[in-house]
Amino acid sequence: MTRIDRMITDLQKLYAKRSALDTQIQGIEASLVFEAKATSRSALAEKPPAAKKPEAKKSAAPKKPTKK
Repeated sequence: MTRIDRMITDLQKLYAKRSALDTQIQGIEASLVFEAKATSRSALAEKPPAAKKPEAKKSAAPKKPTKK
């Protein structure tokens, strides 16, 4: 029975470590998401508005039909 009790105690310790690591991972993920959102917002705020393309100028002279 002592071997089983020791295994159970070891498992409980491992579960506690895993839980602590899961909590740490979730905290790091949350800060990463926050940082990514903040970076994308600042990049959008700094980006100047897109310049409009100038329209192609059309000549006022009518085209002459070609003779065959």
